[in-house]
Formats: sequence, C-alpha cells, structure tokens
Amino acid sequence: MFGGKAAKAAKLAAEVGPLGPIVDDAIARAMKMAGLRTSNGVPLQILLAHLVFGLFLCACVFVASAVISPLLFRADMARLKPNERKTWHTNAVTFLPTFAVTYFAAPAVLAYAGPSGSFLHAATADTVKGCGISLGYMTWDLLVMLLDARDQMRAYGGASPYVLFLIHHTLSLAAWPYAVTSGRCVYFVNYFLVSEVTNFNMSLRWFLMKCGKEGGRVYFWNGILWIPLFFTIRIAVIPRLVTAYFAGDWSELGANETWAARLLLPVPILLNVYWFWLIASTAIKFLATGSETGVRKEALETKKDE
Repeated sequence: MFGGKAAKAAKLAAEVGPLGPIVDDAIARAMKMAGLRTSNGVPLQILLAHLVFGLFLCACVFVASAVISPLLFRADMARLKPNERKTWHTNAVTFLPTFAVTYFAAPAVLAYAGPSGSFLHAATADTVKGCGISLGYMTWDLLVMLLDARDQMRAYGGASPYVLFLIHHTLSLAAWPYAVTSGRCVYFVNYFLVSEVTNFNMSLRWFLMKCGKEGGRVYFWNGILWIPLFFTIRIAVIPRLVTAYFAGDWSELGANETWAARLLLPVPILLNVYWFWLIASTAIKFLATGSETGVRKEALETKKDE
C-alpha cells in the first residue's frame, strides 16, 4: 500500500497466543474478514494476539484495583474526591506497560542486528509482542480518556497534556502495526517501546500525592530517581535517533512511507524533550522551595492561616 523496498522477512513461526487458541482463531477470522491475510500475516496475528492480551491485562489490573485498593488504602481513598477515587483504578493500570512492555522491548533493543542507518529491518518476535501489548494498553487508555474525558482531563492536569496523550496514542495505534509487521523504522520503534519503563515513577508519584505523601522520603526519592532514569532512557538516546533519522537511507521507503516517517518519527522525540523539561523544572522548584508550585511552604501555610 505504501510502496518502498521489501524488508527481509521476519522468520516468525506461528505460535499459540497468550490467551489460547480460541482467541487466536477469532483473530484469524477477523483478519480474514478484513482482508488482512497478507505476506506479513504471522507477525500481524502475533501483534494482534498480544494487543488483545494487553487489553485483557488492563481489565484485570483495573478490576483488581477496584477490589483490593479499598481494603489496603481505605483511609487514603476516603479523603479523595469521587472523581479521584474513580481515577485511582484507571491510574493503577498505568503501571502495566512499565513491566509488560519492557519485558519484551529491552531484549529487542539489545538484540537489534540491523544498521541504524537503515529504515528496513525485520522486527523480532520481542518487538512484535512488546508492540502489541503497548498498543493494547494505549487502546484501553484511549477508551478511558474518551469515555471519561472530564475527569481524565483533571487527572492529566489540564487540556494541553490530555490532548497530547490523545495525539500520542492515536498516532501510535495508526503507525506502529504497519511499521513492525512490514519491517519499517523498527530501530526507532524499539526505543520508543522501551521508554515505557519510565512510567513507573510518574504513576507512583500520582498515588503518593493522593495519599498525602508529598513530604515523605519515598516521594522525594521517586522524583530524584525519575530524572536520571528518564534522561537515560528517553533523552540520552536522542542523538543516535536524530543521526539515524537524518543519515538514514530514505530511498528504501516508498513515497507515502517517507512522508509518514518524516512526519511521525520526530513526534515522540519532541514529546520526550518537552516532558523532561516539565519534570526537571518541577524538581528544581521542589528542591528550591519544598513545593512544586515554586512557592515556599512557609508562605503557603501563612496564606492558609490568614
């Protein structure tokens, strides 16, 4: 559909998906009905099986949080607003990609054998599976954001970050399945997938804030450790991604593929730079004043007493 040279086919053998043959058969029938039985059928079926698995895991974490959290965090949840109690369970799901996606993405990055300057290289099974789970999570999160827009906008801290995540999820869902199943830009996708590991600190920060632990050691060290982790995983790799982008052989891609890659590949990089600036600036304010707003605690307490 997009043209370009053919990537070396990934020798991925058909395998039973994580949810078993019944789900695999349903996916195969859906692919056949949609006319998706192509030469990359096996990678696509593996990706879709893990996408469904990712959705299943999201639902399991959500239900588990709804059952267990009121028992373990009764006092903390009692202080929350009604919308925050609902968001508590959806935010519990955000821990999932930290572990499930990284489990596949980290080996995929380490095992990547293609030249960084090539846009054509077959994805490994780890890349396909990690991408599937990541897209399953994004599908879940996108549905949550759309079905509960008002409260999710509050949870994200306003309309701007909410819209950024909508764009991020939508573009990933649109581009990544084609990229990994046809061997396009896999070098980049591997790094984008492994960056999910930094979600842990962000998720933990939200729960510590809602439990009133902003002044505690766990909150402090979570923030301090988040900065070097985020920098190492998302920022330090930017020079090599930029080099691959500008020095890569664009003739390997078709006209439509080139247009899409030139437009989409910089998006995660720019978002990572923006998010790192937010994290670093907030940390500097906290270290300088003891408050993330940049106003010293003493001033805030004086204002409350007036």
